[in-house]
Amino acid sequence: MPKPVVIFLNTRRTHLEHGAAIEAAHRQGFGVALIADSVPAGMPERIVRVVHKVDTYDAAAVDAAVDAIAASHEIAGVVTWSDRDVETVSRIAERLGLPAPSLPAARSARNKFLMRQALLDHPEAIPRFARVTEWTELTKAVAEIGYPAVLKPTSASGSKGIFVLRGEDDLRAAFDELIRYTRPEVDKVFTDNSGELIVEEFLVGTEHSVEGFVSGGEIHIAGVTDKETSEPFRLEVAHTFPSSLPESTVDAVRELTTTVVRGLGLDDCTFHLECMVSPAGTAKLVEIAARVGGDFITSHLVGLATGVPFAENVIRVATGSAPVLGEAVLHSGVRKIMASEAGVFEGVDGLADALGVPGVRHAIIERPVGAKVQLPPADYMSCTIGAVLAVGDSASSVRATLEKAVDAVTTRISG
Repeated sequence: MPKPVVIFLNTRRTHLEHGAAIEAAHRQGFGVALIADSVPAGMPERIVRVVHKVDTYDAAAVDAAVDAIAASHEIAGVVTWSDRDVETVSRIAERLGLPAPSLPAARSARNKFLMRQALLDHPEAIPRFARVTEWTELTKAVAEIGYPAVLKPTSASGSKGIFVLRGEDDLRAAFDELIRYTRPEVDKVFTDNSGELIVEEFLVGTEHSVEGFVSGGEIHIAGVTDKETSEPFRLEVAHTFPSSLPESTVDAVRELTTTVVRGLGLDDCTFHLECMVSPAGTAKLVEIAARVGGDFITSHLVGLATGVPFAENVIRVATGSAPVLGEAVLHSGVRKIMASEAGVFEGVDGLADALGVPGVRHAIIERPVGAKVQLPPADYMSCTIGAVLAVGDSASSVRATLEKAVDAVTTRISG
């Protein structure tokens, strides 16, 4: 029988990201069996041994693909790189006796309302919140929570559909837009909870994420990432790793992480926790995902800073081994190249200048020429044109490098 494989349920959105994951599996001694809605070009056949293109929202089709893989390969683990497949991974792992979170824990990690419900015994860890499916529920909840508040879907990811409510005049437009948006015919991610929203207290402070693992009940934190977001839709536009927070505040973030992971009952998985840190240094949960962080944080930034590729630990944990962490000796970061107007993407100028800035390691363009570009709230993804990754001896030097590199790039969009 061929070497054991790890099932990848879908991939990340860029070649740079999913290539890092595939190569990590190979370095850990495994092949890859891919089950995906669409198969990116250029998959290395010597590593990606089996490919099944199926609708991964179709449980029967996924199960049939898993059975076909199991008939010819030993399956050592199963992983996903996006929120939408977290429950499916747990279901597959339960069938095959592989490491993964329990189905109840996976459901709580996929639904922001259930997530907060699981932490009601720890009110200090979460914002005040309410589930909303109807207009009257929203008006009642906001009257209790107060302004400003945040309204968002319970099951979206990637900063999709986040509305900050500053006052009563913001309610109707935000509610109507999200009820329109959170339908499976718009995005299949809302198949199981169409029109389900959550309204919660607006948290003031700085935004951060925690990258880590749970293995055999033990929590392993690879580090804390600092984030920058845009207004008014809170799109994530830049990240630096490791965090520049004071050590005492990092300790508070770590304590929050332990509370959340234990509260949800997560185990045998990678996690990506997002939180807000107040000016007083207290931390509250925004959300936790039972999968890797995106935006090149775990595909590249952690490895660039520590020398230990994060994706290798993803494979270790998925196959029943403990992660092997490294200490950050450098700082790393990413800044996105964002469209400032809607239209048709025609290309970029200045990419060579961006790559020539000392400290830059990668520059990537994600949109193909001719792609339609929209701005939020019409669309939350197509306004991201690309990204630049850099390293340096300090967070400030990395941020300066990234700003200089992104400023060198001019995006061409026709109306």
